[in-house]
This record gives sequence, C-alpha cells and structure tokens, in this order.
Amino acid sequence: MSITITNLGYVSKRLECFSFLFYMFNDKHISNIKNPIARNIFATIMLSRAYSTCKILKKAPSPLLDITKSQASKLQKILNIQVNHCFSYSKPFCKDKNTTMFPLYTVYSNTLYGILFDKKPKKILPPLCAFKEFNAFYIQKLQDKFTALHPQAVIFSNHSLPLSLAKKDSYEKDTYVFCNLLATNLNLKEYYISFQSKLGLVKWIEPSTLNTLKSLKNKSVLIVPVSFVSDNTETLYEIDYMYAQVAKNLNIKLERLECFNDSNDFIEILSKILLRYI
Repeated sequence: MSITITNLGYVSKRLECFSFLFYMFNDKHISNIKNPIARNIFATIMLSRAYSTCKILKKAPSPLLDITKSQASKLQKILNIQVNHCFSYSKPFCKDKNTTMFPLYTVYSNTLYGILFDKKPKKILPPLCAFKEFNAFYIQKLQDKFTALHPQAVIFSNHSLPLSLAKKDSYEKDTYVFCNLLATNLNLKEYYISFQSKLGLVKWIEPSTLNTLKSLKNKSVLIVPVSFVSDNTETLYEIDYMYAQVAKNLNIKLERLECFNDSNDFIEILSKILLRYI
C-alpha cells in the first residue's frame, strides 16, 4: 500500500511554464472540450496567449515541487509506509493506480478532482475541509495571526473559476461555506470573500481579490490564501508582489497568513488524517 500526495503542478522554469499551461488547457475538465484533437488545438491557441504569464518566473519561481517532496518525506517517516508525490500538470505526473491519492486541496472542485478520477487510483481522499482536524488547525493558525496583528479587515482569497465551469460545480458554494466557518469561529467583524488568478478574457467568479483590496484604502488588511496550503506562484507573486504594490500605493498595511507548507504541525495534522486510511 502507498499514499500519494497530489497537487496541481509547479512552474519554476520557463519550459515548465509552457508545459504546465498546455497540460492544464488540454484537461477536458478545464477546457470542457471532449474531442482530444479539438482540445489539443485549444490548448495550443491558449498557450500562444500565455507568454506574459511566464514572465512572472523572474520574480517568483514556484517552490511547490520542493515543498511537496518534503511533505511526502516527512509523512513517510511518521507513518512508516511509502508516501509518494505527483502532480496533475507537472512531472512527476499522477499515474499510479495502486495508491491512495491525498489531494492537498482545501475545497472540492470538478476542475481539480476530475483529472484524478480519470487516473482511477485505488482511492482518492476528499478535500481538506472535510476533515475536522484540518478545520481546527486552520482556525487556530488564523486566530494566532489575527491576535498578533489585529487587522481592521480580513480578505479570504480563493482561486477563481470561469463562470462556465463554476455553474456546474459545487466549488463556489463550498468555498463560501468554508470561509464563513473560519470567520464565524473568529467572530470577525469585517471580512470579505474574494477570488484571484483570473486568466484570459472570459468571465470568472467575482468579486476579485484585487478589487476588494482596492476598496480598503488606508486600512490594515490580512489576506488569507484559502485555496493554497502550500506556497506557489499565486501566493509569492500575485499576493506578495502584485497585491503588495497595490496596497502600498493605497496606504494599506497588508499582511498574509503564511501557507502551511511542510511545517511540522501541518504534517502532524496530515498524518492524523491519513491514519484513518492505513
């Protein structure tokens, strides 16, 4: 028996950027195109428009590969079983059918899980928000940060989805449920639920995190990157660089809840969850 830690993928080099985007756009659960030839054409067209996306690597190459490797290694030592790692759109790809996949996604989405179901592994675990241990851990981490900073407002930032996909998905509803759970447990007075990482010209779930941030001029703000338990381009570039610049220009004191990455306390929570399935 083995466990496989699963995530979307990483971009730390320019070639990885183009391959990641090609595999993502070629995913039928993302493109919503069933014909494989048509999907390839669509992915190629989208790739030609994504050059600017790859420029961010100069400022924030993704550390997700190293983080995921470390998560798997630490879990293997604790659980004393084989713990591997794989990605949907980056190497090593998810191929092992004789394994239990543990996707490190906070909330369920067809766009995240669809490609994993296609692989037909022995078992796929539900998203992290389905486990009370994770929720209690998240609430405590957020409470500690809030107590240390006392921000005037909190933004719960989530990865967005195109509206055409969101209409067929429980993601948006589940995201609001989880964010409201966090806010209620902290008794937050002023908080906002928003969405980031829009790509292309189609309509995506709103409100955007950027516009939400712009509405909080002269305030102290804590951004909580709900969708990301591990650091990646969306946290290191989009939040820590892009949004930080916007905040500076608007006299906003911006802080971010740190991702859990391979911290020992987070690994302990993951191990407790996995013990149910060993």
